[in-house]
Amino acid sequence: DEEIGQAVADTLAGHRSPAVLLRSHGVFTVGSDARAAIKAAVMCEDAARTVHLARALGEPIPLAGEDIDALYDRYQNVYGQR
Repeated sequence: DEEIGQAVADTLAGHRSPAVLLRSHGVFTVGSDARAAIKAAVMCEDAARTVHLARALGEPIPLAGEDIDALYDRYQNVYGQR
């Protein structure tokens, strides 16, 4: 409903992430088109699986913010680009 849509929009405003996990509702994704939104959903589910498996093996060590920024930049501007 409109309340859920507003919560998704408010959460994603000002963030580079195209996905949000809403308690009691699940994952919502956005994109420039349907394909981009679906890609974001698949990537989010893949990341969730990776975290789940890592937690099964112990407590994961968080990445530093600057490392996340560097990896994000690489993915957006280098990895898989033609």
